[in-house]
Amino acid sequence: MKISDHTNFCSFLTKKFPLVNNHPDVAGLLRDPYILQRLGAAMANSFHSKGITKVIAPEARGPVLGALVAKYLRAGLVLVRKDGRNHPGADVTITSDETWTGEKISFLTRSFDIDETDRVLVVDDWATTGNTIRVAKQFANQMGATYIGSSVIVNKADTAILTELNISWLVNFDDLV
Repeated sequence: MKISDHTNFCSFLTKKFPLVNNHPDVAGLLRDPYILQRLGAAMANSFHSKGITKVIAPEARGPVLGALVAKYLRAGLVLVRKDGRNHPGADVTITSDETWTGEKISFLTRSFDIDETDRVLVVDDWATTGNTIRVAKQFANQMGATYIGSSVIVNKADTAILTELNISWLVNFDDLV
């Protein structure tokens, strides 16, 4: 996706973002075929020349979005599941600091899904506290992979978090509500 196309898509997305009970509805984006066809390229835009080999996608919406981005980047997809979910072979558990819900969440993943040769992009729907992205970054670092950054649809994080985690986003929360 060209930069001008990316800018136009982000502007379009801001105007067309569905709201449910005055709250941005990411699931509503996925039902729109026009948006769905362009989302992977848009989310990958800032990282297309960074040599990404794996996309780490935290549950719940991360795996759907991660698959779109991984396909566009021609990278592999690595799932990070919430504790209690079926994830055969899961041998790594990492607990987050408090997420946007105010709770700490334990995530499961598999050490054999990435290694020191991988360049990793984390993909999720929102950035608020950054703690889910930090879990994925910690996993990548533990496996010796190189964390490149993160891409989300909606940014609700402060500047320090965006800088720390090298987060790219498509729309700002405040522009949607």
